[in-house]
Amino acid sequence: MSDPEAAEAALVRRFWALYQARRWSEAQALLHPEAYCNWWATAERFQGAAAIVHVNAIYPEGWTLYVLELNPLGAGRVHSLVRVEQAGQVFYANSFFQFKQGLIQSLDEYWSDQAPAPSWRVDGQLPGLQKLGPDLRAGLSLDLA
Repeated sequence: MSDPEAAEAALVRRFWALYQARRWSEAQALLHPEAYCNWWATAERFQGAAAIVHVNAIYPEGWTLYVLELNPLGAGRVHSLVRVEQAGQVFYANSFFQFKQGLIQSLDEYWSDQAPAPSWRVDGQLPGLQKLGPDLRAGLSLDLA
């Protein structure tokens, strides 16, 4: 991994750590003022650093983030896989970050929730089907020390 790739991955990790700590103004400082975030699953775009942070800051409280993977993709892009737990529900986000002037310029996020399989995929009817237990991966440290 090159130095710029390592720096970008570290920036994304810090971004998620600041979200987990609810340190919103510090998280906003990692975003380029003209940054935007696309939530493709709900067809929404949040334009501007303040808007991106605001929608997350007002999200109903009680959630915990687990950064499961950080993957530098080259060409100024980083992928993260995050699990979010809240009130017995589990969500996953695949996020693709791009950078400008050392700050996060854009995020393309693909969210999904963990839900029961559809009725046509039942145990015993599909060869090789196995049910997974809960995702207990601890994820990367989000210590801000």
